[in-house]
Amino acid sequence: MTVEQAIKKYKLEPLSISVAKTKAKELNVDEVLYMNVQKNKYAYIVRDGARGIMLYSDERNLYTKLYKGLKVTPLETK
Repeated sequence: MTVEQAIKKYKLEPLSISVAKTKAKELNVDEVLYMNVQKNKYAYIVRDGARGIMLYSDERNLYTKLYKGLKVTPLETK
């Protein structure tokens, strides 16, 4: 999956500088590029040093309020 495909699929939006820095500290990555947080789903595109550009996505169960598990997908750049 490319970065452009991930942006369309997850409806990601760019962040302001202050929010991006805060989220980068929370996720322990170099930089957060795009983000979409909905009621029970969230997705981030992050840049993390040698690992490159990754898509972090997770979903919360509506009944138990527990997260199902973080999916980390490497993304390709054109």
